[in-house]
Amino acid sequence: MNIRSSSYLAILSCFVAATTIIACKPIDTLFNKSSATEEWQDISDTGLPRIDVANLPSLNQKNSIAPIEVVDTEPGFNFEAQAIGESVANDKAKLAATRKDKCPKLVNSPIGSTKIVRKNEVMNGSQCDYYIYPEKGQKISVDTHPSYIAADLVSPVYYDFANGSYLVVQSDKYVIRLSYKGIEYQNSPIDYDVTINVQ
Repeated sequence: MNIRSSSYLAILSCFVAATTIIACKPIDTLFNKSSATEEWQDISDTGLPRIDVANLPSLNQKNSIAPIEVVDTEPGFNFEAQAIGESVANDKAKLAATRKDKCPKLVNSPIGSTKIVRKNEVMNGSQCDYYIYPEKGQKISVDTHPSYIAADLVSPVYYDFANGSYLVVQSDKYVIRLSYKGIEYQNSPIDYDVTINVQ
């Protein structure tokens, strides 16, 4: 072996020895010149997630998907947003029920009674809504005083309580609207009494 080839082998062995050890300084210290005593970090095993071959689906495996249930709604309709909006409206109505001059109001009949009696209520505008939740088969009737305060069921169906009581056909949120039907223009709040019978 000549000197030339032995020096070539020595250089090659040094190169191989130098490339088998990979070390790198952390990236946050590359630009920091003040910390010269920091250790170098070995990144040959960075802790990447291990892939288990047993958990990988094979390429010829078929996954079955359940049929999609189609709901007939308007484009862009969001049931969750509607539920949240209705919940917020009910919370506001529950708070308004404690005040005589706020509308709409969520009202419940007292335990052991079928009547909801509200005396000395104040209507600031031309109408006030009352929310109730009757059960299927119950009858709703409304009496107001003075007589120029009219009562109508406006949701989920329309019904004029001047025609008598209304038979509930489904459990739902029912909105009773009291409105001023007098002949004189009212620019001041109206005092009234209302009795809602749910039996």
